[in-house]
Amino acid sequence: MPEKMPPGLASRVAVSIVVGIGWLLFLVIFLAFYAEGFNIYKNLAIILASILVVAAILAPMWAYWGMKYGPRYAREWERPPRRRPRRRK
Repeated sequence: MPEKMPPGLASRVAVSIVVGIGWLLFLVIFLAFYAEGFNIYKNLAIILASILVVAAILAPMWAYWGMKYGPRYAREWERPPRRRPRRRK
């Protein structure tokens, strides 16, 4: 029986993939062409700022979705309790 996908999940996954690939492209282009003009601290600051931008895009999107649909699907998403294997005597 196929599981029903929660609403909005596919679009958020697609946006996450696009943002992730976009960030990697930015990082490669920046490091290849622009990083040479800056010292190590400025390069590090630019990379950390880009990570904050990615987080600012993705975090509210996923947090909103989780708060909206999390309680509805909580029982389905719970993991069954793990059983410890019995020791043989």
